[in-house]
Amino acid sequence: MNTMQLRNFDLNLLVVFDAVLKERTIAAASARLNLSQSAISHALGRLRRSVGDELFVREANGMRPTPKALELARPVQKALARIHTALAGEDFEPRVSTRSFVVAASDYCCSTMVPLLVAHLASVARSVDLSVVPLNREDVIEQLDACVVDVAAGWWAAVPERFGRSTLLREEFLLVVRSNHPLASGELTAERVLSYGHVVVNYVGSDQGLVDGFLSERGVLRRVHIELAAIEAPQRLGREARIAVRVPTFSCIPDILLRTELVASVPRRLAQRFTGQFELISMALPFEANPVAVEAIWHRQCEADQGLMWLRAQIESATEVLRTGA
Repeated sequence: MNTMQLRNFDLNLLVVFDAVLKERTIAAASARLNLSQSAISHALGRLRRSVGDELFVREANGMRPTPKALELARPVQKALARIHTALAGEDFEPRVSTRSFVVAASDYCCSTMVPLLVAHLASVARSVDLSVVPLNREDVIEQLDACVVDVAAGWWAAVPERFGRSTLLREEFLLVVRSNHPLASGELTAERVLSYGHVVVNYVGSDQGLVDGFLSERGVLRRVHIELAAIEAPQRLGREARIAVRVPTFSCIPDILLRTELVASVPRRLAQRFTGQFELISMALPFEANPVAVEAIWHRQCEADQGLMWLRAQIESATEVLRTGA
């Protein structure tokens, strides 16, 4: 849809689309909007011509949305919610809001920050819904640009000016091995660590297009290859680490380490959890390594949204618990 088409577009068609999507029948959407069924059908016809898609297919039990309709659903619902808030001039009230938020989170954030966030929301905003989607999606920056994702939490390097950015916490990495590993005794040196294969978390499942573990998307560099020792070995130690195994999540690591002589450098908070639950031990890396910042980013065009301002504050509160250990 070009600028001229958008200028002449009837936003009421999106209201009809949302009603049919939720009700899945023309009759129910008609009752919901207090419009005749013929008016609903006529509006759907106009919208279908505008977007070039059927949007809904009649079936025995109602109207089935097409893939295009499902693709449009979230952006349309969020846009309507923002328009309603702007026109009504209403403040966001978490105690009574039924709003739904979408957070993209790394495996690390899902294991540490998200449970605390969910527990907090359950106590202060019981009717607010939260959808957590994986940060390993290759279109997550596109979704941030479209405001389909409200906030994304993970490891970032370059972040363009169109995004807001906030440091949630800083994380050190520890070396984790099984308790009877050869590295558990004797002096721990970089040479000894690099003589063993490393287990690496690779969120996107491929090294193609990665630069030092970062993936470039729409001007954003996000870390998707997580293993500090293996990544920093060439720069700091002048030699390559052998990456023996790539896995998509940190949760895979403990069982692999228990059964092999492989090693992994793991964020400290996860390393402490692993060593408390499994027969694993953690050790400081045998070379100097700077802490890695875990950050939240969001699109600035949504920055003034009171609900999203509140959500970002709740995320920061949840990570405050992690920072202080409370």
